[in-house]
Order: sequence, then C-alpha cells, then structure tokens
Amino acid sequence: MLPSNSDSQQRSLENPDKQTMRVDSTKRNDKLIEVPRKKLNMRLYSESEQKFQDYVNSKIVTISIIALVGAYAILIFVIVALEELLDEIQFNNISSILSWIELGILIVFILEIFVGLYAWGIKKYYKDKWLILDTLIILLSLFFVIFELADQKTSNVIKVIQAVFRFLRIFLLIRKAQTFRRLATISTISTPAEKIVRFLAELKEVLEDENMKLDIDYCIDKIGNNQLYQMGKLDEDNAEAMAWLNQSQQGRADIKRIVTNEQQQQQVQQKKVIANFQKLNIPKRLLDILLKQHDDLYIDPFDCDKLSGGEGLVNLMLFFFENYNLFDVFLIKPKVVRSYFEEVMKGYHDNPYHNKVHAQDVAQTCNFLLSKCKFIEIGQLDEQDIACVLIAGAIHDYGHPGLTNAFLINSRNELALTYNDQSVLEMFHPSQCFKIAWGNQKVNIFENLQFQKYRRIRESIILMVLSTDMAHHASELAITNSRIAAPDFEPNGKDKQRLMDLIVHSSDVSNPTKSFEIYKQWTEKVLTEFWLQGDKERELGLPISYLCNRYTTNTAEAQVGFIDYVVKPTFASILGFLPAYEPFFQNLDKNKAKWQELIEYYKQQLASIQPK
Repeated sequence: MLPSNSDSQQRSLENPDKQTMRVDSTKRNDKLIEVPRKKLNMRLYSESEQKFQDYVNSKIVTISIIALVGAYAILIFVIVALEELLDEIQFNNISSILSWIELGILIVFILEIFVGLYAWGIKKYYKDKWLILDTLIILLSLFFVIFELADQKTSNVIKVIQAVFRFLRIFLLIRKAQTFRRLATISTISTPAEKIVRFLAELKEVLEDENMKLDIDYCIDKIGNNQLYQMGKLDEDNAEAMAWLNQSQQGRADIKRIVTNEQQQQQVQQKKVIANFQKLNIPKRLLDILLKQHDDLYIDPFDCDKLSGGEGLVNLMLFFFENYNLFDVFLIKPKVVRSYFEEVMKGYHDNPYHNKVHAQDVAQTCNFLLSKCKFIEIGQLDEQDIACVLIAGAIHDYGHPGLTNAFLINSRNELALTYNDQSVLEMFHPSQCFKIAWGNQKVNIFENLQFQKYRRIRESIILMVLSTDMAHHASELAITNSRIAAPDFEPNGKDKQRLMDLIVHSSDVSNPTKSFEIYKQWTEKVLTEFWLQGDKERELGLPISYLCNRYTTNTAEAQVGFIDYVVKPTFASILGFLPAYEPFFQNLDKNKAKWQELIEYYKQQLASIQPK
C-alpha cells in the first residue's frame, strides 16, 4: 500500500427444536449435523424449573451438600465406634441424640431428591442409574432411623441390617465427592466459560452416543485447564502449521539486518511501488498527482479528469486497486478492473452534476476519510472493507438520469414502478453495476471470489449506496449519533458497517467541505441539473421540487441552508469518530461565510431573470 501523507461482528436464530452438535469425533472432521431434540429425548423446561436447576447447580448448594455428606460420614463412624466402645446402657443414652441428628441429615437428602425430581423430571433425574441406589439407601436409612427412634429395643437382625445400611451410606460420600471435580473446573474459569461448561455438561446428560460424550469431556477438560490455545503434539494434522510457525521464528533472526538497511529497503520498495503503478497505464501527469494527493481533500477532480482524457474514474480505481492490493484480494488482473470500470463509466450520463466526474470525486473523498482521517485504523478495515467503500463510491450514481426520486415517482417513471417508489435510484444504481459484472465474464471483478466473501461484499456495497438516499438522512444520522455516543460503541465491530455507510453518504454531500473554488463549480452544476428538472416539472404540470425553480432559488441562500441543515450535522458525526478530520471541519464555516456575502448578488440575479 502506498503510504499516505500522514502515514496513515449475529448469531442467527436456530430452530428451537434442533441442536447443532459435532459428530465423528474420532476423525475430528468438525462436520455439523442438526439433531432434533426429540431424538435426544430433550425437553423444554419452565422458568420455575430452570430456576430450581440453577439453584441446585449453584456452588453454595453443591458445597453445602458435600459438607453434609462429610458430616454424615463422620456421624456414621462415630455411631459405629461408640457402639463398640460403650456398653449397651451408655450407648442407648446417647444413641437417641445421634439418631435425631441422623434423621435431620436424611431429611435434607430427601428434600434434595424431591427438588431434583421437580427440576429435571423423573426420567432425566434417574438417567444416572446410581441415583436410584442413592434414593433407595436414603429411604431405607430413613425407615430404620425412624424405627429406632420409635422402639429402642430392636432385634439383633434389625441391628445387623442397620449396621449394613450405615456402611452403605458411606457410598453416598464417594458419589457426592465426584462433584468436586466440577467445582475445581468452575473455580478456574471465567463466567462465560462457566456457562459453556455448564451447557456442555447438561448436553452430555441427554446424549446416548458415547463418542459425543467423550468429546464433551475433552472440551470441558480443556476449558477448565485453560488449554484452549495450547498447541497439541506434532502430528500429521498440524505438522504444516508447526512448519509455518518455525518459519516465522526463523524470520525473526533477520530483523536486525532488515532494520539496519531500513532506509535502503524503503527506497527500493518505493521504486517497485511506482513501477507497479506505471504498469497500469495511468497517464503520467495524473499518476504524479495521485501518488502525492490520492488521500488529499483538496485534489481537483476536474483537472484529474482532463489529465486522464475523460477517464478519471477508471484510472482512479486502478490506482486504488494497486494501492490497497485489491488485485490479489479479488484474484483478478488489472485489465479486468479497467474493463469493468470502463463499463461503469459509460453508464454515467452526461448530466451537469450526476456524472462520472462526480463518481470519481466521491470515491476519492471516501479514500480521504479512510486514509488521511484514519478510518482504516479506527475501524480496523481489511482489504475487503476498503474495496467495498471505494467501489460503492464509484458506482453510487451509475445511470443517474439527472432527475430526483421525487420526479420519477410523481411522473410514474418505469424505475419508480420497478422499485415500488422506495429509494428508487439508490436501488437502481448497484443493481445495474452487479448486472454489468455478471453479464460479461471479461469485466467481472467478482467472479473469482468465494461465495461467502462475495455475499459479504455485495451486501456491504448495496447498504452503502442505499445510505445515499436523502429521504433517510435525518433518521439514519440520528441513529448513528446515538451509536457514537453509546457506551458500547464499536467502530471496529458491530458499528463498522453503519460508519462505512456514513463515509459514503458524507462523501456524496462533501462539496461544502472543500476549497471554495471547487465547491462553487459543483454548486453551479447541481443547481443547473435541478433547474432542468424544474423546467420539466413545469411542462408536465407537476409540483416543482424544492430548489428546482430557477426563478425563485437563491443559490447562496440554498448553500447556506445546505451547510447548516445537511452537511455540518453530517460531518459533526464524522468528527465524532474520526478526530483527524477536525482541521477540515472549519472549512464549512469559511465557505458558509462566503456564500452569505453573495446572497445579495444572487437576489439581484434572480430579479433580472424573472419571466414576464
């Protein structure tokens, strides 16, 4: 990329009756299938059931139950020991107290079982068959404790059975101790990871496939031990990756030598860059200007078009494709890009304002905001993002008839009928430009893109062109401003596309931000086009649109209003996320002051042309 003068994120909603899971874990092929919940015997839980599940699975409840099991185990050993050490009379004196303590613990265990049955249902709760034995041991233990409290004089057989069940209760301690492993995992991971582990553990409970269960255990183990990004053993699957890593390490040994010769390398690189640009057959004088001013707000678009023999748009886009390495991104040769934008250029009519020079100017202004104002860095744009912005700027008015959407709708124009009166031209422009590409293989700059990459680029370009519809200016700008002011504003994430839209839209109305000489030329051109439309509306008996009446529109007053109500709020929003734009923002007030000085002049001009 040629250096500038300044050295310049939704999950889709799935069917709730389906669950996406990985299969064939032994081969690790990461293929995905959709497994219906019914086949997994999954059920949807009510809000109260989910709350009980959360309560039972909470750390405090789990730790409390484990502590209670430990206390119960100690109690059993104490009872057995006292029975051996004390005579029958002494033992009977304290056994009643111990039995009441045991009864209280067993009641807590019973409550735990009932809560679990309510939270998960009988079928899922007893999916672990050992829980059936747990329940049986607790119920029988409860029976014998109550029996013992009711009648102290029990037979020897009953006493033997009681002793057996006391030792069986130790089995509960072993069963409950397994939850320590889950607690250890939870204590070493953050909250999002904890939710993932919890989900995986619950998913494992409803699966029958043992390979899937092993896969889930593997995932939980890696998350719990913080090994998500740890390289595995070197084998056939990752040998190539390790080779790349070793190569990058080898490259580090050359850093010192590269730094030592940095200046020499930069000179060689600069010569190579210029040589690459020269291969594009861009006229030399134009290339010299672009090499110096490709991201300059004050570049003269009219001069550039003249120097290129009327092909300024084509040469500018060739320059950008080379500058941002887009030929490699799109996997195409320069001749395809040249052919495509020649077709786009031909589609621009010879209107006073909405013509190929305007398209060239908008694309170049987009680059100014991307490069000099550092949106590439702030938005962390990749080459695809950059390409989308620049292409959208270049095609955004393709085929423009020199008439507004309002005129097309009021006159029942075919375009308005085709696009149902909704953003008529903004729908039309990208539609035709994509048709150009797919209608001729020799000019198709999108042909070699992978499908998903093409879909992303196409969607982004269309959104940016649609953003140039002034009918949505106020509402969209208000939404953008609210996002910029929001605490979760993410210019390099969820808000990136909205800001890219604003880059193109603001470039489309950017004339008042430039030098007054260039701005005044654009003003004369756009009003000439408006007035030609007003003449047609007058002939057809249609309402004359705002600013389209040549006999009532004061050019200076119109521009003062344009700056105050459209351009300044727009670029104030730009300044909200591109602080590097601040030195250029003052141009608006300077140009407004010059127009205010000319208001009286244009009043006199209007008086001289009034129809008789």
